[in-house]
Amino acid sequence: MKLHEKVRYYREAQGISQEFAAHKMGITQSQYSRRESGNIKFNTDEVILLSNILKVEPSVLFNEETIIFNNTDQKGGNFGQYIALPEELIKQYEARLKEKDELIQLLREKIHFLESRK
Repeated sequence: MKLHEKVRYYREAQGISQEFAAHKMGITQSQYSRRESGNIKFNTDEVILLSNILKVEPSVLFNEETIIFNNTDQKGGNFGQYIALPEELIKQYEARLKEKDELIQLLREKIHFLESRK
Protein backbone atom coordinates (compact mmCIF):
# COMPACT_ATOMS: atom_id res chain seq x y z
CA MET A 1 0.00 0.00 0.00
CA LYS A 2 1.37 3.41 -0.96
CA LEU A 3 1.77 6.26 1.49
CA HIS A 4 -1.25 8.24 0.27
CA GLU A 5 -3.39 5.09 0.42
CA LYS A 6 -2.31 4.42 4.01
CA VAL A 7 -3.08 7.98 5.00
CA ARG A 8 -6.57 7.67 3.54
CA TYR A 9 -7.11 4.29 5.17
CA TYR A 10 -6.16 5.49 8.65
CA ARG A 11 -8.05 8.78 8.26
CA GLU A 12 -11.25 7.02 7.21
CA ALA A 13 -10.83 4.30 9.85
CA GLN A 14 -10.78 6.99 12.54
CA GLY A 15 -13.65 8.96 11.03
CA ILE A 16 -11.50 12.03 10.41
CA SER A 17 -12.58 14.29 7.55
CA GLN A 18 -10.24 15.65 4.92
CA GLU A 19 -11.26 19.13 6.05
CA PHE A 20 -10.17 18.43 9.63
CA ALA A 21 -6.84 16.90 8.57
CA ALA A 22 -6.19 19.78 6.16
CA HIS A 23 -6.99 22.35 8.85
CA LYS A 24 -4.59 20.68 11.30
CA MET A 25 -1.90 20.66 8.61
CA GLY A 26 -2.48 24.31 7.70
CA ILE A 27 -3.46 23.63 4.10
CA THR A 28 -6.74 23.76 2.18
CA GLN A 29 -8.96 20.72 1.78
CA SER A 30 -8.27 20.67 -1.98
CA GLN A 31 -4.51 20.68 -1.36
CA TYR A 32 -4.97 17.84 1.10
CA SER A 33 -7.19 15.94 -1.33
CA ARG A 34 -4.54 16.13 -4.06
CA ARG A 35 -1.99 14.68 -1.65
CA GLU A 36 -4.25 11.91 -0.44
CA SER A 37 -5.15 10.94 -4.01
CA GLY A 38 -1.45 10.68 -4.86
CA ASN A 39 -1.36 13.61 -7.30
CA ILE A 40 1.06 15.47 -4.99
CA LYS A 41 3.44 13.70 -2.62
CA PHE A 42 3.35 14.32 1.11
CA ASN A 43 6.66 15.71 2.32
CA THR A 44 8.38 14.30 5.40
CA ASP A 45 7.15 17.04 7.74
CA GLU A 46 3.58 16.49 6.56
CA VAL A 47 3.83 12.74 7.19
CA ILE A 48 5.09 13.31 10.71
CA LEU A 49 2.27 15.81 11.33
CA LEU A 50 -0.24 13.34 9.88
CA SER A 51 1.06 10.58 12.12
CA ASN A 52 0.13 12.77 15.10
CA ILE A 53 -3.28 13.61 13.64
CA LEU A 54 -4.02 9.97 12.80
CA LYS A 55 -2.44 8.68 16.03
CA VAL A 56 -0.15 6.20 14.27
CA GLU A 57 3.62 5.90 14.34
CA PRO A 58 5.41 7.60 11.41
CA SER A 59 7.05 4.24 10.65
CA VAL A 60 3.60 2.81 9.88
CA LEU A 61 3.02 5.46 7.23
CA PHE A 62 6.58 5.30 5.90
CA ASN A 63 6.31 1.52 5.53
CA GLU A 64 9.05 0.81 8.05
CA GLU A 65 9.09 -2.38 9.96
CA THR A 66 11.04 -2.90 13.14
CA ILE A 67 11.79 -6.38 14.31
CA ILE A 68 13.43 -6.84 17.68
CA PHE A 69 15.03 -10.20 18.22
CA ASN A 70 14.49 -11.58 21.70
CA ASN A 71 18.02 -12.86 22.04
CA THR A 72 19.55 -12.42 25.44
CA ASP A 73 23.15 -12.00 26.48
CA GLN A 74 24.66 -13.75 29.49
CA LYS A 75 23.40 -11.01 31.79
CA GLY A 76 19.82 -11.48 30.61
CA GLY A 77 19.65 -8.31 28.51
CA ASN A 78 18.10 -8.16 25.06
CA PHE A 79 20.28 -7.32 22.09
CA GLY A 80 19.96 -7.11 18.32
CA GLN A 81 17.54 -4.95 16.43
CA TYR A 82 16.80 -4.94 12.72
CA ILE A 83 15.12 -2.03 10.97
CA ALA A 84 13.88 -2.45 7.40
CA LEU A 85 13.86 0.87 5.57
CA PRO A 86 11.16 1.98 3.16
CA GLU A 87 11.96 1.21 -0.48
CA GLU A 88 11.71 4.88 -1.47
CA LEU A 89 14.33 5.84 1.10
CA ILE A 90 16.62 3.09 -0.16
CA LYS A 91 16.24 4.37 -3.74
CA GLN A 92 17.10 7.92 -2.63
CA TYR A 93 20.16 6.62 -0.77
CA GLU A 94 21.33 4.66 -3.81
CA ALA A 95 20.88 7.73 -6.02
CA ARG A 96 23.01 9.79 -3.62
CA LEU A 97 25.71 7.11 -3.66
CA LYS A 98 25.72 7.16 -7.45
CA GLU A 99 26.02 10.97 -7.45
CA LYS A 100 28.93 10.71 -4.99
CA ASP A 101 30.72 8.16 -7.18
CA GLU A 102 30.24 10.34 -10.28
CA LEU A 103 31.60 13.38 -8.43
CA ILE A 104 34.63 11.41 -7.23
CA GLN A 105 35.33 10.26 -10.79
CA LEU A 106 35.04 13.83 -12.09
CA LEU A 107 37.43 15.10 -9.42
CA ARG A 108 39.93 12.33 -10.22
CA GLU A 109 39.83 13.33 -13.88
CA LYS A 110 40.45 16.98 -12.94
CA ILE A 111 43.37 16.01 -10.71
CA HIS A 112 44.85 13.88 -13.48
CA PHE A 113 44.43 16.73 -15.98
CA LEU A 114 46.04 19.27 -13.63
CA GLU A 115 48.95 16.92 -12.85
CA SER A 116 49.58 16.33 -16.56
CA ARG A 117 49.92 20.10 -17.13
CA LYS A 118 52.94 20.36 -14.79
